[in-house]
Amino acid sequence: MRQPWNEFNSKMPWRMELGCYALNKLACGGLVFGLLWVYCYLTEEITGIPLTIAGNSGELTAQLWAYGFALPAALAADALRDLLPWLRKPEQLTLYLAAGFSVFLLLGSLMSPAGTGISWSNGIAGAGITLLYYGGRYWLNREYGLQILLAFLLPLLLWPIGLQ
Repeated sequence: MRQPWNEFNSKMPWRMELGCYALNKLACGGLVFGLLWVYCYLTEEITGIPLTIAGNSGELTAQLWAYGFALPAALAADALRDLLPWLRKPEQLTLYLAAGFSVFLLLGSLMSPAGTGISWSNGIAGAGITLLYYGGRYWLNREYGLQILLAFLLPLLLWPIGLQ
């Protein structure tokens, strides 16, 4: 039985499909990490204050948001999407929004500094970030050169700079 990870090439072996799926998710993670990094960098340049995603605590970094929160949320949404193949695009979009919102709300609240409680903005940002993974499933599907650049080279270039 063919796995539904690559809707565009029905003759691809399942191991190759799984590899393409993993590359796509890593590329989406690199895209999210790069966008969050640019946001933090520009905000720091404009305001002059070092910034992390959830304030100045330093606990919630762009790396954690892209790979620790958004990637598991997207994987969970993909698993639910594959278990429910009858879902149409608006329902799939809602599934990704719900997965991103709930994962970011739960994990962001657990990992935020003591006393801050539930941060609804974490959930809203998570829903938007998870949509990048949903879009990347279609936008980056056949762009293997761009996927390799986003999955490996961009994070390797930005991570050592040390910007939270």
